[in-house]
Amino acid sequence: MSDNLRLVEGFSETEVRDAVWQCEGSKSPEPDGFNFNFLKKGWEVVKDDFLQAMNLFHETGHIPKGCNAPFIALVPKVRNPVVLDHFRPISLVGALYKVISKVLGERIKKVLPTVIDDCQSAFLKNRGILDSVLMANEVIEDIRRRGQSGLCLKVDFEKAYDSVRWEFLYDMMRKMGFHMKWIS
Repeated sequence: MSDNLRLVEGFSETEVRDAVWQCEGSKSPEPDGFNFNFLKKGWEVVKDDFLQAMNLFHETGHIPKGCNAPFIALVPKVRNPVVLDHFRPISLVGALYKVISKVLGERIKKVLPTVIDDCQSAFLKNRGILDSVLMANEVIEDIRRRGQSGLCLKVDFEKAYDSVRWEFLYDMMRKMGFHMKWIS
């Protein structure tokens, strides 16, 4: 229950600041032309406004208009680009959007070990897809050793994870007891 409440509590200045400082400072600028170095150097000046925007998101569930509007920029892949293939499109999104995502991501990371079964071996930190292969080999060898019969089923992970519906995820989170504010 305390994990559930932790997911939806207000944003603290410390966790917001930590999220800002985790972001690479000199990468491409935000749509407003500033990068995270600007935000870090001017933190004492902008932090109250930044925290106010974060709290507005916390209260309403909506990012203030314009803060989550991405801008597409074309970054040259080669010297003297002349055709479109010579550019890499990147999406520039605002710092607020990135920080909200990072703070929420850090919060859910702490809860995931309690809601994801130990058998889940792929797409999680410190667990690898090859763990499943080793486990499958051990199960098959155990069945052989006991002289039993069994059935092996291989699931295509890409297809399984690409076809999850949002409604299914919402329903599962409700059944697991996640707070409605987190789900929404």
